Amino acid sequence: MRILSILLILLFATGLKAQDVSGCTDPQANNFDAEANINDGSCTYNPTVYKPNFRFLLPDEVEETSGLILWDGGYWTHNDSGGDNVIYKLDTLSGEVVQRVRIVNSTNVDWEDIAQDEDFIYVGDFGNNYGNRDDLSVYIIDKSDINTEEYTEVSATRISFTYEDYAGNQLKKKDNNFDCEAMIASENYIYLFSKNRGDDQSKLYKLPKVEGNYVAELVNTFNTAGLITGADLNKKTNELILVGYTNNSWIPFIWLMFDFEDEDFYSGNKRRIDMINIPATQTEGICYTANGKGVISSESNPLFNTTMYNFTTSQWIDNGASLVVSGLNANFDFNIYPNQVVCSKKLKIVFTKIPDGNYNIAVYDSMGRIVKTKDYSVDRKDEDYRLKIKTKNLKSGTYFLRVSNEKGIIEKKFIKQ
Repeated sequence: MRILSILLILLFATGLKAQDVSGCTDPQANNFDAEANINDGSCTYNPTVYKPNFRFLLPDEVEETSGLILWDGGYWTHNDSGGDNVIYKLDTLSGEVVQRVRIVNSTNVDWEDIAQDEDFIYVGDFGNNYGNRDDLSVYIIDKSDINTEEYTEVSATRISFTYEDYAGNQLKKKDNNFDCEAMIASENYIYLFSKNRGDDQSKLYKLPKVEGNYVAELVNTFNTAGLITGADLNKKTNELILVGYTNNSWIPFIWLMFDFEDEDFYSGNKRRIDMINIPATQTEGICYTANGKGVISSESNPLFNTTMYNFTTSQWIDNGASLVVSGLNANFDFNIYPNQVVCSKKLKIVFTKIPDGNYNIAVYDSMGRIVKTKDYSVDRKDEDYRLKIKTKNLKSGTYFLRVSNEKGIIEKKFIKQ
């Protein structure tokens, strides 16, 4: 009996182990592994270009907007180095300043980001262009101290810190790796994302969220291939978003981190989104406003005005089998086989419900470019309706099959290997 029990335990343990397969779990990735159930952070993606929609211009009073949060029905921002020691509440419809909160026991040496949790707002005075500051700080403001007056004054407590890997005042140049312009607040920690002009990477540090003097713990480093200037964490969807621009060429981009474990932000999927088509360079503020939606702010310069843009992430995060992408109610449905098309095989479309009428079927690549399209007139005689799409000339990657009629649109993803 004892031997049998041991055998059962071994078989059960072996079975569990066999079920654990590490790999890329994102169907949109180039190296998606359909058998993987543990995300090992190995996903790779085709270059992705995205143009966020214009929201509104911002007033001159916040022309150097350098951070964003959404709280108390407004966007909150601040100016960076040399600005007033004030955080500004912006109307979400017009962008106009509706409230000013001065932190009376602070100085804006170089405020670079703003973050929040349920009870507090955190303002990061840690801009460090030449890598030689010894007065790096995060100001902590109690939300309950902020009243509804158009102008109010508050006092803040202060976190002072230095970096674990900083050996002292030895740099004094812009091409250093100890500047920081991005911050988030999790349940237990403040996380800082460095802006490395020296190697175009970003170091992740963490600090306690309480007043005091600390050494920021170096957690990890990620090759962002550019300068990180803002960050936000969507706790509901387990997404981290970083915004920045390329060194010297000033092309805005975002990094989208998702499907990570706990607060190990670099352990999951890491997807870069380039924003080459927006009239902006220094994109420095970013925050989520709802699941899959948010806003980005950019500073002004001689060529561009201070601007806010809308962004969405659901097209990269939502890995559901299908998505109704119009506001109308689609009156049809279909399945595609196989989900991963190999070599020159055809993609089969099997409609499980399709009324008679006119339809358009289109194939888009991962950058939203149409690669195939054809119109169909359906006069259904059989209960099922089937079509085949040739994929021989498609390159390897992620694609979207979009079927539409006058009632609505449905998209489904497939992979060409």
